[in-house]
Amino acid sequence: MRDTDGAVLGNWILSTALCLALAAPCPVPALPWVLAALLSLSGFVWLGRAITQAGPPADAPHPTAWDAALLSFAASFGVQSAARLGLFGG
Repeated sequence: MRDTDGAVLGNWILSTALCLALAAPCPVPALPWVLAALLSLSGFVWLGRAITQAGPPADAPHPTAWDAALLSFAASFGVQSAARLGLFGG
């Protein structure tokens, strides 16, 4: 079953918001690492969905589960990079 144009992007935003909500209670020094781990886990879930349901990744006119997996992994990498650069103040 393929999702409609805005459904995947909306669901990705919701999954990212859930990652943020789960990481928020963590102590400040651990927060970026917990958030990055949760975003990576989210990326693997999206990747599993893409492999089992989304079809081929190329030539889709709208965002697919493949794109959501890539966004999750990119967000995780961004959080890790920001933490290494000391942008979280920890």
